[in-house]
Amino acid sequence: MTSMSSHHQDKATFLERLIFNNRPAVIVICLLVSVFLFWQATLIRPSTSFEKMIPLKHPFIEKMMEHRNDLANLGNTVRISVEAKDGDIFTKEYMETLRQVNDEVFYISGVDRSGLKSLWSPSVRWTEVTEEGFAGGEVIPQSYNGSADSLEQLRNNVLKSGQVGRLVANDFK
Repeated sequence: MTSMSSHHQDKATFLERLIFNNRPAVIVICLLVSVFLFWQATLIRPSTSFEKMIPLKHPFIEKMMEHRNDLANLGNTVRISVEAKDGDIFTKEYMETLRQVNDEVFYISGVDRSGLKSLWSPSVRWTEVTEEGFAGGEVIPQSYNGSADSLEQLRNNVLKSGQVGRLVANDFK
């Protein structure tokens, strides 16, 4: 036991002798390290940018960054576009696809359903001034069935709703 404790004492005395015999050098080294670390601290810039918090290599995020100027000031809003490849949006097939997308998004956990906007949302309405006063209703009425008459009524409602250029593209695609 005494040999072990004397061994530790020898190491302690060596380190102690090294530090205390070279006090000016140790002080200069500590001062230089402190100055270097202070200089490095002045280079730190806090950054709370949105880009630092999201996975920039994810395909959805890459697409969002491509269209960043179009999506300015949306906060935590997600916009989903459904485009009509052939013709315009006033077809039975397109409206069925839009309804399915609307329903799927509606049931996603965490979606603020009161803020959901789609032609299928009851909160999207049209109004017009008539001889009797105001008339209005849902853009897609409860009686919608995909027939030619329903689609024509839908077209008229969309035009009266003020949603062209907002929910509906200017070219009805």
